[in-house]
Amino acid sequence: MALFNHAVTWLRKNRVLLPGVSVLARQVSEARTAADRRLYEAVARATVRADAALAPALAELLVVSEGRRVSELERLRTPPVKSKGTAVVRALRRGRRRRGLTGGAPDLAAGS
Repeated sequence: MALFNHAVTWLRKNRVLLPGVSVLARQVSEARTAADRRLYEAVARATVRADAALAPALAELLVVSEGRRVSELERLRTPPVKSKGTAVVRALRRGRRRRGLTGGAPDLAAGS
C-alpha cells in the first residue's frame, strides 16, 4: 500500500497523467515480484558462496515431517509457551540447534 501511495504521489508531483487504479496496482505488484525475485537470487548466491551445504540444510528446515504439524523452521522460531523445567530444556536444545544453523550463515551485507 505504501508503495502504491508513493507512486501516486510521485506521479502527481511530476504532473504525469495517472493510469487507472487497477493498472497502477498491477504495476506495483509486478515491481514487488521482480524485487522479491532479485532478493531471493542474491540470498541464494550468497548462501552458495558461504557454504554449498547450507542451501539444502535451509530447504530441509521448511519440510513438515511425517506426524508433525509444523516445519522445523517454525518450531525453532516459536518460543516456548510454558516456563517449566522441561520447556526450558527444550528451549536450550532449540538454541543449540539455531547456533548450529547460523555457524556458516552468509554475510548478506557483503553484496551480491
